[in-house]
Amino acid sequence: MKKLLLFVVMLIVVAGCSNDEEPIVLPHDEMADYIALWEENAFDQMYQTDLTEATKETFAKADYVDRYRNLYNDLEVKSLSVDMTDSDDNIASLKESIDETDRYTMPLQISFDTLAGTIEYETDVIMEKVTTNKNGEPLEQEKWLIQWKPSLILPNLEQGEKVAIERTSGRRGDILDRNGNALATIGEVYEIGITPNQFEEATLDQLSANLRVSSSYIQNKLNQSWVEPNFFVPITQISIDQQDTVATITQLEGVTTRVKMDRVYPYGKAAAHLTGYIGPITASELEEHQDKGYDSSDVIGKRGLEQLFEDQLRAKDGVAIVIEKHNGSTQSVVEQKAQDGQTIETTIDMNLQETLYGIVENEAGTATIMDPKTGEVLSLLSFPAFDPNRFVMGMTSSQYDELVTREGQPTLNRFAATYAPGSTMKVLTSLVGFQQGELNPEEVETIEGLRWQQDSSWGDYYVTRVNGNVTNVDYETAMTYSDNIYFARLGLDIGRDAFVTGLNQLGFGESLPFTYPLPESQVSNSGSISSEGQLADTAFGQGELLMTNTHLATIYAGVANDGQYMEPTLLLNDEQSVWKNDIVTDKQNQTIQDALRQVVVNGSASDINIDNKTMAGKTGTVELKADQEVENGKQNGLFVSYDQSKRDMVLSLLIEGVQDRGGSGLAVQLSKQFFESYE
Repeated sequence: MKKLLLFVVMLIVVAGCSNDEEPIVLPHDEMADYIALWEENAFDQMYQTDLTEATKETFAKADYVDRYRNLYNDLEVKSLSVDMTDSDDNIASLKESIDETDRYTMPLQISFDTLAGTIEYETDVIMEKVTTNKNGEPLEQEKWLIQWKPSLILPNLEQGEKVAIERTSGRRGDILDRNGNALATIGEVYEIGITPNQFEEATLDQLSANLRVSSSYIQNKLNQSWVEPNFFVPITQISIDQQDTVATITQLEGVTTRVKMDRVYPYGKAAAHLTGYIGPITASELEEHQDKGYDSSDVIGKRGLEQLFEDQLRAKDGVAIVIEKHNGSTQSVVEQKAQDGQTIETTIDMNLQETLYGIVENEAGTATIMDPKTGEVLSLLSFPAFDPNRFVMGMTSSQYDELVTREGQPTLNRFAATYAPGSTMKVLTSLVGFQQGELNPEEVETIEGLRWQQDSSWGDYYVTRVNGNVTNVDYETAMTYSDNIYFARLGLDIGRDAFVTGLNQLGFGESLPFTYPLPESQVSNSGSISSEGQLADTAFGQGELLMTNTHLATIYAGVANDGQYMEPTLLLNDEQSVWKNDIVTDKQNQTIQDALRQVVVNGSASDINIDNKTMAGKTGTVELKADQEVENGKQNGLFVSYDQSKRDMVLSLLIEGVQDRGGSGLAVQLSKQFFESYE
């Protein structure tokens, strides 16, 4: 009897211990599991295992799972974080009354990132204790299920309400000249379209001719998969000032126009290479800029300043996530406002640039105008040019192919190329000669004939000059008549290493400190001078020496500015600073200026000796041939000039293909037309 009583007591104790050790199932445990699935986007399993039966009766599985998945995809939901924010006191109280508690309100803190920004909010979720399955059979272990509601997707979202994404466009920044004139801006253009069920096929060729696109191009537009008979089908865009074309084509049945806003380039060809243009982003560009938020429907700067300042000019579109409420109102959940691009203000004076372009537009070459006192680049021109508006408004592949293969290469940006400077190099050789102590301007050289060589070791190589009548040649005479032999001898006196050192001090072999990236000017292909013949050639502007036209203009601007070489600038608000100083003495610099004046008064640039101006400058003709035996090769003509009475702008002009057209004299004539247009 005592043994039996002891056994019962032990059983009661064990049972009591077992009951004490049985884990308490809290709603927090179930919610933790639900949150884990939620953060993994396991919507199927969330629906299947964690929702109350009443919730499932209200929301079908497809409604729940598909809506979650579709909205999370459309809203680009990332970095989901869900936290239970219940207090320790509430949890302790719940444990004490857990047996009597069938419902519990769980506070949640929810946050996630979307395409419109971060959403953060608090909400309460009702959880129900369940002890039997839906057939009324007891569960092995009770569990807590969730009374789900749409506000767990977005704050304040109710059953049956729609979620919408609203987008607003930002405005791409303008590119302006120094006077506020727009080089690139947003403006009105005509969009030409066809309504298929009204269009007469017989007028296709007429429309094609007026729009300058092929008939097949128009047909392809009309055959796009989305086209319906009564839709407006955009074909192309044309400039807002092409009113005559609009009047003609809108007389055709089914052809209509509408005005839209797009990128426009008011100066067209006159600023084309400077501004560049925008166009649809390519797959390779999308990959290159993959961390900058572009998508396949975006446009991007393709060339020129549009490309160089893409990050600043680019606008950011606005996007908002809104709920369309039952009463017809909309409620914004989160919004990222549109951001306009920055305005880029340049130092360019389009009055000057447009005037100059009108003078040279039928030529091939490049020009730079610089203010020597400030370093501001007033004009940066490459010609011939293209109309950047054509790239924005639409260009067929055949039109593009025709443009890039057209004679004169209008798509080639010549101000971003390097050229042999010809005899304009003689100013640089003068600077190095003065600096190295090898140039005595009063010393007279005896030079006879048109050809000269140092000695017989030069073989068949000779330096030639144009004027063989002058025998006694000092510095001013050599500059006036552009004497190659004088400057070849000066180069030899300086010596190869010293000459290269002097040119490097003038910016060769380094990037010009200029906003627009230009190639480095080079002394030679190797960066050194390997022979006396190469040194002689280099000293008077032939050889392998190459410069950008802007670099050449910068050197001459320094001479015009009394020996102070300013950094060339392209942005209006850039700090003006000295690039090079004390290259030569004030007296030596004045000697060069005096010689440049004599080139105009008595020398090769006498045609620009304009009344009421004190023009000065240096001509240069470059023979583009592999050896001296070639005759009638292609020539480039250069002329760098300025008015010594004003010194407000230096014009460096290079014209290609001047052979049989007066050589550098053509560049002088064109420069004269420009300076005569300004009093």
